[in-house]
Amino acid sequence: MRIHLTIVGALLAGGAFAAAPAIEQILPPAGLYRLDSASTSSIPAPAPANRVDTRVDGANGDIVRRERVAGADSGEKLYEGKGPVTHCIRPRRISDALYSSAVALASCPDQSSQVGADGVVVHTANCPAAAVTLTIRRIDKVTWEYDTVSATRAGDPAADLAWMRPVLEREAAEGKTPEARARAAQQLLDLPRLQRELAEKQVAVNVQYAKALREAKTPTEAAAVRATMAQSGKSVATEGRQRVRWTRIGNSCAAGAGK
Repeated sequence: MRIHLTIVGALLAGGAFAAAPAIEQILPPAGLYRLDSASTSSIPAPAPANRVDTRVDGANGDIVRRERVAGADSGEKLYEGKGPVTHCIRPRRISDALYSSAVALASCPDQSSQVGADGVVVHTANCPAAAVTLTIRRIDKVTWEYDTVSATRAGDPAADLAWMRPVLEREAAEGKTPEARARAAQQLLDLPRLQRELAEKQVAVNVQYAKALREAKTPTEAAAVRATMAQSGKSVATEGRQRVRWTRIGNSCAAGAGK
């Protein structure tokens, strides 16, 4: 079955679509979960590609990280964790079970979800700044896997913060804690100022480019300035993949709750 959505909230409303109960049956039920994860992020171009690999042990929070940047390899480095990595899924809150994609997808109008005959949920989003695919599959009675593949687009969304508004509005209304909601509300108030500051910085950069172009002594120098101007303000295309293993460790969100 395939469900077209305007925003991810339409899927998460529960009852807004007849298919929601089917999705609800597949997603992890209410309870406390330990999260073990492995992720890779990379910038394919220009060569050599930059890549960062990260593993997180949900039992203690230990992080193993390896960075390959500009041809240099850091090797694996271990960072001691500060305790278990857990996530609470509250009763009748499907959004908790889909939380890993909610922020990334909240501002994206082109979304759809598909439930396969094998019980695998695939949620895709074709967003202004990125394309995201989230696949959720059940491994056994207490374990689920969330596999997120994303690719940002090389463009200039960094200069336009309009995409942040629906994300912050959602967080201000539905954030998990009063602090998170208050922080998002304040960021909403700050958004116009930040946009103005970005615009002012871009104007200053443009002035410098115009000066460099006037002072170019050869056609080659002028061409180099124009090439740099063409890339100014554009974001870098990135690719990423994150696999998170959700293991149910309690029937309620209280630490040490009965299993």
